[in-house]
Amino acid sequence: MLDLHPLSPEIGAEVLGLRLSRPLSPQTIQEIRAALVEFGLLIFPEQALTEEEHIDFARAFGTPEVHPTREGAVGRPEIFVIDSAEGAPAAEWWHTDMTALPAPPMGSILHMRIIPEKGGDTEWASQTAAYAALPATVQARLEGLQAEHQAWWDAETRNLHPVVHVHPESGLKSLFVNGIFTQRIVGIPEAESRELLEFLYAHAVEERFVVRHRWRKGDIAFWDNRSTQHRVHNDFGEARRRIHRVTLLGQAPV
Repeated sequence: MLDLHPLSPEIGAEVLGLRLSRPLSPQTIQEIRAALVEFGLLIFPEQALTEEEHIDFARAFGTPEVHPTREGAVGRPEIFVIDSAEGAPAAEWWHTDMTALPAPPMGSILHMRIIPEKGGDTEWASQTAAYAALPATVQARLEGLQAEHQAWWDAETRNLHPVVHVHPESGLKSLFVNGIFTQRIVGIPEAESRELLEFLYAHAVEERFVVRHRWRKGDIAFWDNRSTQHRVHNDFGEARRRIHRVTLLGQAPV
């Protein structure tokens, strides 16, 4: 059994006692996947992983995909590198990864390689808890609505997704809009769409749905992109922060 320690009432758990550089049994892989679905975010503290071990761990849970705009690590296109020393900006706005794609990622596995002495924390917000906390009248209003998501890297990459989708493993409903990619709710007046989205953006990241993680070197964060949003605190000045991330292929939300 996994040694799980919840990080907040609604989202996140720390997993102790595992060395991810070692092969995992099928039972452990199944338990990790179940915990990911339950908690939305898993932290594996202070892991010493090579790039190949990082990819191998990710492959236990799905198929790694190559980021549409970022260069991967040398010889490892599956590893998306964000290094402040190379001018890569921190993603400081709340978002769910790459929702402009027809099939947004299932999840991401981030390995913290270099950390600043201060700052650079990451927050995650449970979109399942956010949906569940909405008044029944608002839930009913959202039923059947779709929103257009557009890529920031390519105006031609845009897709429609439900405002509320059903998690394919838990069967629970989650909000599926975010301030980076979502452009509008289709089928309703523009002013109404804007007002509703602004309400949902604010509600979705209320403190009661959020956990904040202070990184240690080597920490692995594995989050469920189908039920969470996240952001980075860009408060570390000129200090260096380098992460390696492997993103897993997903399926179209319904």
